[in-house]
Amino acid sequence: MPRFATLLFDLGGVLVENTHLDDLPNLVPDHLLKGDLHDLWLSSPAVRKFERGQIDAATFSVQFVSEWNLALTPGAFLERVAAWPKGFYPGAADVLTALRRRHQIAYLSNSNALHWAGFSTILLHADRPFSSHICGLLKPDPDVFSFVISELDVEPGEICFFDDSQSNVEAARRAGMEAYLTKGFGELTSRLGTLGLV
Repeated sequence: MPRFATLLFDLGGVLVENTHLDDLPNLVPDHLLKGDLHDLWLSSPAVRKFERGQIDAATFSVQFVSEWNLALTPGAFLERVAAWPKGFYPGAADVLTALRRRHQIAYLSNSNALHWAGFSTILLHADRPFSSHICGLLKPDPDVFSFVISELDVEPGEICFFDDSQSNVEAARRAGMEAYLTKGFGELTSRLGTLGLV
């Protein structure tokens, strides 16, 4: 019997190449670069509403450009946002196919309708994909982990979670999951090997 019933993966920065943290420094005012851009992004009211499914992409772009005082139009900003996800890292689909023979595969991503619409192929490799814009809950808020545990209908300790954000990993651990920080597909495969999963 497998050690974990479910392997739960973040998408961007774990299984999917996402360039948003590379592109944001090119767009935001210099004074914002002194903070942690990942935390700043998640603290944005516009981002939180968009990735909870409370506003559409056009409204998000108008609000975010105003909120962060960006020197580009909402339309131009939205084009940049749409281009951030680049698809699976090379080899990710094969690894998921192999893991799926012995484990339930689930995703837990802070995402939005704009990006999720482009993930049709990626979604084929999961048994249970969870996106913040569909469930209305964001990582690292505790409620999202409680929701996923309930939906998966397994004990928290039977879930192994992989994410590229330390705050998300810590929140998953507080929820009772085994969780690991993996930044990029190389770190993920290394951790999967250490755990004896591949």
